[in-house]
Amino acid sequence: MCKVVSKEFKAVVMRNRGHFRDYAELVPKAAQHFLKRAHDIPNSTGVEVSIYEPKRDPTHREGTFFVGCLVNGDAESLPEGMEYIRAGNSYATIRGKVTEMGQLYSELDKWIGEQGYQYGSPEHYILEVYCPVENDTEDVEVYIPIKSS
Repeated sequence: MCKVVSKEFKAVVMRNRGHFRDYAELVPKAAQHFLKRAHDIPNSTGVEVSIYEPKRDPTHREGTFFVGCLVNGDAESLPEGMEYIRAGNSYATIRGKVTEMGQLYSELDKWIGEQGYQYGSPEHYILEVYCPVENDTEDVEVYIPIKSS
């Protein structure tokens, strides 16, 4: 089920770049690399997150993405190669199985259009928050920035 929320995310992340078409391979590899160092992060919630620069137009081929984990409070001292991100906005969101990621994005995009919402500006990031589920495949919450009405 899709809905709109106003939310602020705080995360400690590692910055990465790559071609949008390669994200399906690049993001999981970057996340595995990050997880090897996740125990060094102060105030970690243990909840994994991926944060993406939105694709501006068809000619925008390479983007920045971040992999990391949500944290409680501000991060004062960070492990080398990591940075602190604070992202707050109004978001259209949906939750589902991580194995159905493409379908979740399609459903959310369709819903945004049907509801008459407009996408947020390019400086607002798209977020995926990964939620472990007992005895099941991991869930993901997708957050797409929208303009406040």
